Amino acid sequence: MSSSSSSSSSSSGSDDGSVQSASVGEKRKMDTSSSSTTSKPSSASIKVKVAANNPEYDPVVVSFPRGIPTSIADEDSNATPPTFTYSKFKESSSRGRRIKGEDDHCAYSAAASGRGHDGRLSKTYVCIFDKKKNTLKLVPSAEKGTVFALDQSVKEYSPAVVNENSTMGGEDNTISASDRVKMLVDSFGSKKKQKVMDSRAANKVNVHSVVGGGNFVPENVKDSAANVDSQEVSYEQARRDFLPPFDADADAPQKVYNAQALMGEAAWNKVSGIVNRRLRDLKEQGGDSGETICEMLVGKGHCPKSIKVLMRDIKPSATGSPYRFKVAFFLYLIMRFYNKIDRRGFLRGKTVDDCINECHLPHETGVRIFDLFTTPIEGKEDGFLLSKQLKTKMYVYCLILFIIASSKDMAVPDITPLYKDLRLDDKQAAMILREAGFLVKKSKKGEIGVTLSTPLVFPPPRRGKRS
Repeated sequence: MSSSSSSSSSSSGSDDGSVQSASVGEKRKMDTSSSSTTSKPSSASIKVKVAANNPEYDPVVVSFPRGIPTSIADEDSNATPPTFTYSKFKESSSRGRRIKGEDDHCAYSAAASGRGHDGRLSKTYVCIFDKKKNTLKLVPSAEKGTVFALDQSVKEYSPAVVNENSTMGGEDNTISASDRVKMLVDSFGSKKKQKVMDSRAANKVNVHSVVGGGNFVPENVKDSAANVDSQEVSYEQARRDFLPPFDADADAPQKVYNAQALMGEAAWNKVSGIVNRRLRDLKEQGGDSGETICEMLVGKGHCPKSIKVLMRDIKPSATGSPYRFKVAFFLYLIMRFYNKIDRRGFLRGKTVDDCINECHLPHETGVRIFDLFTTPIEGKEDGFLLSKQLKTKMYVYCLILFIIASSKDMAVPDITPLYKDLRLDDKQAAMILREAGFLVKKSKKGEIGVTLSTPLVFPPPRRGKRS
């Protein structure tokens, strides 16, 4: 009706088009009046479903820390998108996964070792929303919510390294480190940097121009550098792996080994909370006995004799006693772990949490202890192994913790009770402490006293016996 009337009015109206403009205004008023009546948004219930872990079908989530490839980011790109393969981390184990992929120019790789507990507080889920059924499904990503961060490398660039000199393109002409720096400065450096490099090159002295020089000087320098790199550096690295964190430049014995760094932040906070509560309870009761604190911390469980004597000799109201109680309590937890695992040398459990519960340890301290002294067992049966090397490492930690908790000056007249609880003999205990920089002396009564002095001096490397 409105369309016919408007057409008739426009044909019978005057030449100035006033009737037509009026009809348009009426339409606009009708449109605004209709838009003013808004309807309430419809509400619908959404069901949320969380899927269980399924290693065979869980989606794999990856990230590109160095940037998304052009073939994926640009839809108009003619480049071929990367293709990926998903395989086991190790053929002999069902744990862990490895991702490899490549496109026309780059290769991508990432891996997850698949440990039972990795300390993450959040996991990744893929959400799928079904509009027809109004359901939201949460599917955990593969490897317990892992995001595989892909490491990107260029396929055409493969430098070979031979005797600390790199060869370009696999050719025989080697390039030294100084030549590589010069090439970088010539290509990307400023003019000022290039002048500095030219000045250095002009001041360089050729040893062959020195009378009596020849190859004698470079060979001697090379031999001495090789001796330092191969012996001192490797032995220092082995010492760092064997001993707890230490400060070789410390100016006082108590600053060499730090119990808080040894225990780790999470374990230290957990132990501090437990010990501080017990000390607060004892203060409210009006007591001041180290033996009472020991009973409150240990409970009715078995406690080694050396730990009881150690805590009994600490007066709770004395300065520095909370720190000593924390160190002694962590030592007690290590001893509890050792007494549990030393029977067979391993513990069975699908995850590290199962083994921690079996040892009756606080979770944070248990994670630290298992991380320091065990390795996962690979094979059909899951568990954690205390190897011979890691057991020796545990002995070192226990002996040093005992000395820290016993004396502020890192001097103990007798450590015999502890190494007997560890089922060590006096020769083994003395050798371990000497490797840690302690001075060990045995008295006429058979007591082994230890002291630590600064500057810290370690014994030279021990040589094997000739066959």
